[in-house]
Amino acid sequence: MVLPHRLSPMVSAFTALWKQRASLKTLILGDFTQNYLASYLGFAWAVLGPLVMIGVMTAVFQFGFRAGTTGSAGIPFPLWLACGMVPWQYMAEGFVTGAGAITAYRFLVRKAVFRMGYLPAIRLLAGSIIHGILLIFLVVLLFCYGASPSWHWLQVVYYFCCMFLLLLGAAWCSAAVSVFIPDIVSVISIGVNLGFWLTPIFWNLSMLPENWQIVMQLNPAHYIVQGYRDSLVEHRWLWDRPLLAHVVFFIWLFAALFIGAQIFKKLRPHFADVL
Repeated sequence: MVLPHRLSPMVSAFTALWKQRASLKTLILGDFTQNYLASYLGFAWAVLGPLVMIGVMTAVFQFGFRAGTTGSAGIPFPLWLACGMVPWQYMAEGFVTGAGAITAYRFLVRKAVFRMGYLPAIRLLAGSIIHGILLIFLVVLLFCYGASPSWHWLQVVYYFCCMFLLLLGAAWCSAAVSVFIPDIVSVISIGVNLGFWLTPIFWNLSMLPENWQIVMQLNPAHYIVQGYRDSLVEHRWLWDRPLLAHVVFFIWLFAALFIGAQIFKKLRPHFADVL
């Protein structure tokens, strides 16, 4: 099948990732070791940081503001919050570390045989190890609250893949631009902090007027966060969500992948000159 010319960069990038999966695995483990195991507290803080945040926010909202349950009726606040914090932690870290992927591996830029498109994926896949550990914690928390295994839990795989691809498209774009404008990483960090407050992670979307609820659902992070909650605590199948929610997210997804691949392809020949 002949692909449209503008789609070829995106498709060729995924094809290259698959063909070089053995080398990719080595680089992923190396990135994980460097970022999380090179110091005594690196790995511990990567795991404990989100857990401490969940604990603090639970204390503030459940005991300070007396918010016993939220989200769907009967869901304990700590469990509801954790289901939002775990995917958000991966997204927040992915946006920031993905943006610095090229500059962090500048020693590989001059190697002609190495495809630069790997680097954002390496960063994201290394971070997925921490995400997996936090998911294990989340499952333990579910059992502590008396939950039983459900087929709905398998939907987490779908939502993770959606989240990963969205981050990959964004990382292709931001990593390429950050080579020429390093301050973009700081701008993204600020945007991530703002996104935390604008995404229904610790607050319920139903608190807003109906018109504002529609606006907030345009946020692609909401699709992922709500998807994790649907899968783990609200037991709702993905096809039971409004069709518009899927359409809006996949517009974001394909736009991120397409624009990211195009920008990366355009700027890639100049990486070695700048770095």
